[in-house]
Parts: sequence; C-alpha cells; structure tokens
Amino acid sequence: MSDQHDRVFPRRPPEFARNGRVTWIERLADLARLNRWFLRRPPIRIEPSEGDIISPAQARIQTLAPIDPSGWIEEKSVFGQPRRIQIREILRDDSLAESFVGGETIKLYLAPWDLHFLLFPVPGIVSRYEYRSGWAVPLLFMRSGDVLNQRLCVRIETDWGFPVGVVLIGSWMVNGIHHAFQEGARYDRGADLGHFKIGSSVVMAFPRGKVRWLKDPGEKVRLGETIAKLV
Repeated sequence: MSDQHDRVFPRRPPEFARNGRVTWIERLADLARLNRWFLRRPPIRIEPSEGDIISPAQARIQTLAPIDPSGWIEEKSVFGQPRRIQIREILRDDSLAESFVGGETIKLYLAPWDLHFLLFPVPGIVSRYEYRSGWAVPLLFMRSGDVLNQRLCVRIETDWGFPVGVVLIGSWMVNGIHHAFQEGARYDRGADLGHFKIGSSVVMAFPRGKVRWLKDPGEKVRLGETIAKLV
C-alpha cells in the first residue's frame, strides 16, 4: 500500500462547485499548505482477520447506539440536553435506512490533528453513493433531529451478504469531502475510500444482529484498527 499513501485524492463531484460550499477556513488551509499536513500518509499495515470490521479513520468513538424500531438514534448530548437523529435523515435513502432499523450505528469524530484520509471498513461493492449539499455549522446550532452539514453517503454491499452505510459528515466550517472510489467497483478492507479536510465525523450503520462491538464510546482508535466482529 505504500504507493497509495503518496497520493492526494483528486476527485470531487462535478456538481460540487454548483451545489457545495467550500468554506473560507478550507481555502486558508489550502493556501497555507496545512492540508498537506492534514492529509499526511504514513505507512499503515492492515491485516484484518476474517469477519473483522476495521475503523475507516483515526478518530475517537463518539457514540455506539442502536437504531430503534422507529429509526431514531440517540446522539451525544449538547449542554446536557439529549439529542437524537433519524437514520433516514442521515442517509437520505429510505430503502437503505429501512435495512438498518433495529440495527447499530457508530459515530467517529476526527479531530483536526488526526489523519484525514479514510479507508474501506468492510469488503464489498460500492453500489451507490451520493453527495448532499449542506452547511458547515456546529452541532450546538442544530435542533435535535437535524443534519444540516455537507455529507457523502456511501452504500456498500458487503461480501458477507448485507449492506453497510458509511456517511462522511462535514463539521464546523468544514465541507471538504472527497471520494477515491468508483461506483460499481469492489474494494477490500483498507482500500482508499476518500478524505476530509481539517476535521469531521464518520457514521456507519449496520443491520440488526450483524456486529459485535469491541470498543467503547470515548476510546481513541487507529486507522485500520479492528473495532467490531461479525456475529
């Protein structure tokens, strides 16, 4: 994988300039060459065992939460106020969201100093992906239930016979989300998925009864580290 880690991903959706918003902080980071540091790519050795689900990012686990029968997910509270979000609102894909009702989600937060390139957490085919234009506002300015920020929703049909949803969500003043895959192609765990600029979050959704978590909320995980096992 050493050759892959010398690349800077070139792809951004053709409609991004029309519908997306590149924030001023991202432009400054480009001008100051800070994104070269954010996208630094040290050698990474990934050797997952059969049935391992790996972390797509160097990040902190913010939440591990079930998806209730109505599709609601409990979020981390803000200023002591509980928050929740609809899986349909995250994915904007009703048929895919239906696959995950009663299942599990994990939310990973990437700090500005973390590595910002992302890897495939599971083996499978990218059956669909979609960019959703949005803002770049802090969570505390959103009502419970809202997902207002720019995001990339990816549907992976795994080699294990079930779908996984991976959603890259922009954060405060950050909308720089890029992908490094082709729709319809198959990828192994550890293949390049894309990258963020500066810092953002990744949400993954799994159907009911498919995964057993090996980590807890608040834990820091390495890029490519095993975070769950198939049940």
